Amino acid sequence: MGDFERRVLQLVSEGKLTAEEAEELLQAHDRGPLRDIRQLIEDGLSDVRTRVRDVTEDREEEIGAGGLEGEGEVALDFQGDMALHVRPGEDGRYRVVWRTGRTFFGDGPERPQVFVEGRRIRIEAPVRGSGPMAFPFTGASLDLYLPADSVLSGQVSEHNGKIETEGLAIGKLSLETQNARIRVDAPRVGELTVVSRNGSIDVAAGEGEVVRVDAWNGRVAVRGALRDVEAMTRNGRIEAEMGAVHGGRCQLRTLNGAVELRLPAGVSAELRAQTVHGAIMADVHGLRIAEDIRDLTRRRLHGFVDGPLGDIKADLETTNGAVRIAQALR
Repeated sequence: MGDFERRVLQLVSEGKLTAEEAEELLQAHDRGPLRDIRQLIEDGLSDVRTRVRDVTEDREEEIGAGGLEGEGEVALDFQGDMALHVRPGEDGRYRVVWRTGRTFFGDGPERPQVFVEGRRIRIEAPVRGSGPMAFPFTGASLDLYLPADSVLSGQVSEHNGKIETEGLAIGKLSLETQNARIRVDAPRVGELTVVSRNGSIDVAAGEGEVVRVDAWNGRVAVRGALRDVEAMTRNGRIEAEMGAVHGGRCQLRTLNGAVELRLPAGVSAELRAQTVHGAIMADVHGLRIAEDIRDLTRRRLHGFVDGPLGDIKADLETTNGAVRIAQALR
């Protein structure tokens, strides 16, 4: 008897499947386990659907808590396959909460491991299913609560779950995911690097120094009084709203998608924009156009804006899409 048959018999003994449902699952498994079970469910085995919901058990477990020793930034090293949320918590303490569930399609995710050394937090959070329909359990996530006055640094490397950090200042932090969204909302940013292969990226900072964004397929949005912004995506729209800074630089590039830059009123700016297939629209008070090229192969605009509240150099580029430069609403 194989693992699948033993698992089905266990579900019958626990009262989670009837004998008739077990027989249909075993017959489907004999014809071709994964494909045929899915087809069986799609073809109307509503009772099994109901039982899948019935035996799904949501769990919440605190897997780490305590004080952080020493002073300085909190260094985070996260390696895993489940969503991570980092947010303010109690003063002087950290707390890690694991949220997940189980179904009879597999044993679900493994319990994440938390290691703390002084002010360094290392989390290993793999997701490995087991059984005939093993797959990463969707919905597994970790909430990391840090002291409200923390400055967060380190590296987060994720695979299929979204990454969010909100309400905490950032020193030097790298966030990377393969197939999910990344969102950052920070009062201050020192140096932030964000990489996503298939998912949107949204960065909002009150003020900061350097933000680097690299997305393959997804929308990118960056907002804040940031001195140096560089954002690139291959397939998606890019939006940026800059605050008033001195010596600011903004580079926005995409291959397939629109590019939009919003500038604060009263800031000086040097603007360069180009596209191959699309229009360039500039609606900024006091814009002086130095170059405006329109031909069959490209559209390019170079212009200047004078103001007393700072200075920004902006370089905007797309191949297939429009470029828009506008005044920020606030």
